[in-house]
Amino acid sequence: MTKKLLLFLFIFCLALPVSARKNDADKIITPMTQLEKRQFQTRTYDSNDKALVMKAMLNVLQDEGFIVYNANPLLGFIYGVKDFDTSDPNIDISKEFGLSKSRLNWNGVKVATIETTANITEYGKSMRVRVNFKRKLLNIYGNAQFIDDVNDEHYYQDFFSKIDKAIFLQKQKI
Repeated sequence: MTKKLLLFLFIFCLALPVSARKNDADKIITPMTQLEKRQFQTRTYDSNDKALVMKAMLNVLQDEGFIVYNANPLLGFIYGVKDFDTSDPNIDISKEFGLSKSRLNWNGVKVATIETTANITEYGKSMRVRVNFKRKLLNIYGNAQFIDDVNDEHYYQDFFSKIDKAIFLQKQKI
């Protein structure tokens, strides 16, 4: 009886790590391909007026709190940065960073930033807009503690819906 029990426990112990490894393998998330990222970072608008689309982009970025440091209408390029003071109690950054302020402050993060670049390109009789966002967490010395791309499809959908409205307003001259 004892030998059978020991044999059973031995076989059970051998099988346990194999099943745990199989579950871990199922949890592995494959990184997105560049094509998958481009699909949710890009939107095409039915307008052949590049200036109108750029102006709408600039308006939305400024409405969202971005400081636009570079805009080149010839290339259709826009670069902007949005800074957050993590110690300011009036600012909610959980949407952009997915972390509470107390956790950021506990990790020594004093400034959180989101950088964006946008590319507006003529595409036949329409305009194709590609935008991307990058998050950075900076410590008290300004050194980056964390940098990553925003790969949340809903974040981009929300941004593009604001662009849709801004283009509509621009066309109506409101």
